[in-house]
Amino acid sequence: MELIAQGKRIGIRNLTLDDVPVFARWWNDGELMAAVGFSKGLGVTEAELERRFAEEVNDPDSKRHARLYVIVDLENDYKPIGELAYGRLDLEQGTCLVGIKICELDYQGKGYGFESLRVFMDYLFDCFQLKKIELDTLADNLRAYNLYKKLGFKETRFEKDFWTDPDGKVHDVIFMERENPSLEK
Repeated sequence: MELIAQGKRIGIRNLTLDDVPVFARWWNDGELMAAVGFSKGLGVTEAELERRFAEEVNDPDSKRHARLYVIVDLENDYKPIGELAYGRLDLEQGTCLVGIKICELDYQGKGYGFESLRVFMDYLFDCFQLKKIELDTLADNLRAYNLYKKLGFKETRFEKDFWTDPDGKVHDVIFMERENPSLEK
């Protein structure tokens, strides 16, 4: 299995259609998805994911506007443990938006998110010659917020009552960015 990037404990690989059942389990898990505002999960079927993933898997464009990746545990037979994604890739401006989720609950809080996002940022900065990477998080997702701060992300905006989740709960959202370290003076 070819990795696009790797750290000491994790690897990052492209999405495959074989990942559909794993993502269906993750994305439909309310306990896991509560931190991103979906306490009942996303309610997606494997057939829906297969259609969505096939479009991405079959797109050979290496500079596609958005891509989803799988985080694997190198020490445990490349077991999928989470996901990384970039979106809104703008090569002219040198920016993109990223997202991360450690989806196997027993891997959370053990540094896998930090290592995964650090390696992914290095990959994106290098591969696309980005100037900065952007992300956002629910203001009450302190674990994610603290991870992003630890990785050098700076707050750029705080939006009160920005998003209402499917349960009707209104969330504040924090927008953050991280400059390419090789461009910092």
